[in-house]
Parts: sequence; C-alpha cells; structure tokens
Amino acid sequence: MTKFLTFGETMGQYNAEFVGVYGAEGSYLLDCAGAESNVAVGLQTLGLPDVEAVWISRLGDDEAGQFVLDELKQRITVRARKHRGEKTGISYLNHHEDGEHFKTYFRKESAASRLTFADVEPHLRGADILHVTGITPALSNSCHNAIIDSLAFARANSIPVSFDLNYREQLWAPPEAARVFERMVRSTDIFKLGHDEAEAIWRKGWTAEEYARNFQDMNAGLVVVTRGMEGAVAFDGMNLLRHEGFRIQVVDPVGAGDAFVAGLLGGILELTPLKRLLSMDARERASILAHALKVANVCGALTCTRRGDTAAMPSMKEVQAFLNANE
Repeated sequence: MTKFLTFGETMGQYNAEFVGVYGAEGSYLLDCAGAESNVAVGLQTLGLPDVEAVWISRLGDDEAGQFVLDELKQRITVRARKHRGEKTGISYLNHHEDGEHFKTYFRKESAASRLTFADVEPHLRGADILHVTGITPALSNSCHNAIIDSLAFARANSIPVSFDLNYREQLWAPPEAARVFERMVRSTDIFKLGHDEAEAIWRKGWTAEEYARNFQDMNAGLVVVTRGMEGAVAFDGMNLLRHEGFRIQVVDPVGAGDAFVAGLLGGILELTPLKRLLSMDARERASILAHALKVANVCGALTCTRRGDTAAMPSMKEVQAFLNANE
C-alpha cells in the first residue's frame, strides 16, 4: 500500500453557474476548494490499486466544515476534526466574459490557519509520499512552521516530497513568497510550478526549460513547469522532456493544476514507487516520466471541460479513452 499524505486548508467553494461579477444573486455550485485535498481526491479518483490518499486539516464547527467532511470522507482518508467556536474558510468563484475567473475569499483566521506540526507529525510516520503546496505557509506563522518542520521530518526519514507552487497573490507579495519557496524547493524531490507563476514571482524572462533547469539545480530531483494549453516540460538533471498538451473546449479551468499533479504522481505510481523513480537509471526514468507527463496533461485538460474542483477529476479509464481518441 502506498500512503500519500498531504495537509492544508480546504474551503467550501461557491462556483458560479453564471457569467459575471461576484454577487449574492445567481446560482452557485457548492464544492470543496483546497489544492491539497484536490490532489488527494484526484489521485484516488484515478483508481490505482493499493494507494491510500490521506488529507490532514482543521475545520470549523459550521455548515461549511460539515460539507467538506461529508464530501471528502466519501473519497479519501480524512484526518480533520471540527473545532467549536472556529470557522471554515469560504470562497466564491466567478467567471468573466473573457474567460478569466475571479475568487473572493472569506478565510481570515479560519480553523485551518491554526494548523501546527503537531497535527501532522503523527500521520507522517509510515508515509510514502508527502505532498505540500505554497498556499499553506502563507496562511499563518503556525502553518508556515508546520510546512518547514514537515519537510525536515520527511528529509530525515527519507520520505519523498512533492511540492506544487500554487502561488496566491492575495496571500503574499513575490519577494516574501520567493524566499519561502526557494527554501522549500531545496527540501523537495518533485517540484511543479506554472511558467506564469515563475514569471510573476521571479520575473527572469526565462523559458519554461530555463526555469526547470534553475530549480533542478536547487532540488537535484524532478522539476515540471506547466505552460497552460501549451503543455509542460520536465527536467530531472539528465532528461529534458516536453509534452505539447491537448486542445480542448474550456468550461472551467479551476482545479486543472491540481489534476495535473495528481495525474503526474498517478502516472509514476502506475509503473514504479516514487522512491525508486528518483534513484533509477536515467534512461529507464525517462520512459516513466514521459508516460506520467502525458497522463498529467490529460488530467489537466479533461478537468477544464467540467465544472468543480474535485468533481472534475477523471479516472485512469477516462484518461486512456481520451488518449485512444486523440493519439
């Protein structure tokens, strides 16, 4: 059994079923919104045998907290309690005429912002993969420390770490984010970021390939840089791989990055344990990474064709059917 472990904030998200700015009017689809739980759900939805996805958090004793519990417990292993007197974060997702989307958050001082390493540490023992994002350390000092301490624990206990940048400009400015992210990268084995995110934070004017090489110098592992509809590149120090992505009719792009990460990890786990991937011969690894990159791009693309963060993730059967029809 492969134990995938992650932690962070999941909010109740109201996803607008209309085009226009945020407002009380109109119809909204209620869903769970959390980058970490999205990846956990996505990995479980792929349907790989012998994979257990575990998500750790804190929730408020409120309607949103109960909704998140009810939704996620059906799909993954949940290690999160409701805390009396605390609240669960809420977000509203609205879609504009030009295809862009805008989020309105009500998450300040949420229950999840009080996460500590003590909440995470008991579950780290026996984990085969730790997945983190760049959202959690921005939520509070205790969340920042939980990330740093978890990364140190993983390194000391040889637990492979996956890190998805997930930069949120509403939470912090580029200089502060860059300092924390660069520290995190050095403690991770797989680092995924968007080319647009890299430019928003580091502003080097580099290509996706140049960013991949730069960060691979930091983590000496695998770096994947996504390029939206143009696919992604991956670099492991020896192999530089590219996938051009797929052309689809976009309905809702939210959650595509999380689906991509779930697909990347799932594509690897289909063929080999993550720990073995990182130590194998470069030529053998290239074949596995090419497969994983293809699966990741399909997952990201298919998620864009449906509404909802966790509701949109495809199964591995759907991934294969898409490939059969598009290759």
